[in-house]
Amino acid sequence: MEQCIDVQTFYPEPKRKSKWLLIGKESVGKTALTENLTGKRAGSSNLQGSSLFCQEYVWNGQVITDTPGIQTRMDSVVTSQVLRRLKASEHVILTLKSTELPTDLSDLWEMVQGRSGVIIITYWDKVKHRIDVQRELAKLRAQTNLAWITIDNRHITSEQLAQIELALERPAKFPTKTPEITANWSVKPKRLFFESDYLGPLLSFFLLVLPAWLAVTNANAFADLLYPHVESPVNSIKEMLSALPSPVDHMLIGDYGLISMLPFLILYALPTVIVFSAIISIYKTTGLIDRLSYRLDPFMHKIGLSGRDLVRVIMGFGCNVPAIIQTRNCSCCTRGSCISAISFGSACSYQLPATVAVFSAAGKPYLTLPYLIILAVTTCIYLLITTTKQQRAAAASYNLLSRGFLQPPNWRFAISEMKSVMKSFFSTAFPLFIGICLLVGLLEWLGAIETLIATVSPLMSAVNLPEGAAIAVILGAIRKDGLAIGLIDSTTQGLKLLEITDMQLLCAVYLAGVMLPCVVSLLTIVREMSVGYASRLAIRQIFWALSFTMVLSWGAPLLFSI
Repeated sequence: MEQCIDVQTFYPEPKRKSKWLLIGKESVGKTALTENLTGKRAGSSNLQGSSLFCQEYVWNGQVITDTPGIQTRMDSVVTSQVLRRLKASEHVILTLKSTELPTDLSDLWEMVQGRSGVIIITYWDKVKHRIDVQRELAKLRAQTNLAWITIDNRHITSEQLAQIELALERPAKFPTKTPEITANWSVKPKRLFFESDYLGPLLSFFLLVLPAWLAVTNANAFADLLYPHVESPVNSIKEMLSALPSPVDHMLIGDYGLISMLPFLILYALPTVIVFSAIISIYKTTGLIDRLSYRLDPFMHKIGLSGRDLVRVIMGFGCNVPAIIQTRNCSCCTRGSCISAISFGSACSYQLPATVAVFSAAGKPYLTLPYLIILAVTTCIYLLITTTKQQRAAAASYNLLSRGFLQPPNWRFAISEMKSVMKSFFSTAFPLFIGICLLVGLLEWLGAIETLIATVSPLMSAVNLPEGAAIAVILGAIRKDGLAIGLIDSTTQGLKLLEITDMQLLCAVYLAGVMLPCVVSLLTIVREMSVGYASRLAIRQIFWALSFTMVLSWGAPLLFSI
């Protein structure tokens, strides 16, 4: 066992308490460390020049700001903002992963040299049994005159807490020269069943999309169970408000009004987000999501993404808004491709339940699986066509993933992560949902919806669809659950679900889902990127959505007739 080191030997005099910047690479365990120190969830603090949030803690009078993970060989928005904050900080807590210590030191030391600070080595339980590692650590302490505190960040002892507290009171300067390590610290995790050479990629992809499937099926079952109990009170409220003057009545209790649509949001979309974010949080805290991304990374390069980007696309199945925001962690070279993939192929918690509802209402629930396959295949083709060789080369050059270790779930961190996703949903998506309901209700009262339907309906013949599908396409572009309203409740517009073919129904749902990102997603893209970028993305998506639909709607009948 390692002998505990008295950190007082490193510092002659205590220094005043300060603000500390906690830095390190991704998945090093910074957030788990700070939450273990304080025993509570973090507050938030804006990084300079960005709406990106850090986590701020106060521990024994010390203010510790936990920053997002630094990606030393990637030009992401997140990393650039962290480095800007680092330049203005005098006191640094440098966290390094024991299993990758030589690489972490080489990549991060230049950033902290000359500043005051301490070093915390996480995942120490993976190497502490090795004598050569113990000797090397003693040499590093002697060379640098710094406190090198080793922890298993999931189980910090009171003795380690005392070491950290004293080290923060008496920080030393990081030497200019990077410490040299002669021992071999490399520790590799065992290969698991989803990392095999042949079936590994398929199994990894299945595990990655499993949260979305479980979220939709469980949330739909829950919603179907409760909907009859909610429908009656909602109808009662609509009757009570029926005397409201126009256009308020259309905005609140019309076919597309707020009260009419609120049950769908509460019963279908919200449970989907909750279940999905809960499963993804467990994936993240156990390290499973990093392992899956690593296995799929080489395949993603061919379409201009990386394994890291794929995780954001999967997040979009819960809610596009936090997924788009999370692309700040992507390389600037691949961020646009990732946002395109989310916008086109991530069927969010509004779209998926609405899709299942349409197929069920038509008595054709078996179309759900073909729909998902078509969505996945056309998204890959879309990215392959719209990304450049330079973007695909950049995706391949930024392979910063490693086969991390799997570990038991950190439930406190998982709950914190889930709450963060829910906060994003309620602070961004929910207010926009309310605004869109009110706006669409107003447009209905003005007759604008009918005008749009009359304009778009004749164009449906070009994609071999009934004119009645126009309303689903229009409403789906505004709000993804609108495709259900447009298809299930559109008998007055001439589209009867039981009278159209399977392929027509499949194509109608597909076109309504991918024709455009919903208004909420589009506004988020405008905020994250620019108006010009969002406009180009929308035009490109319209073109390829129509093209894919034409191939499916015209080509499939011809193929089956041969």
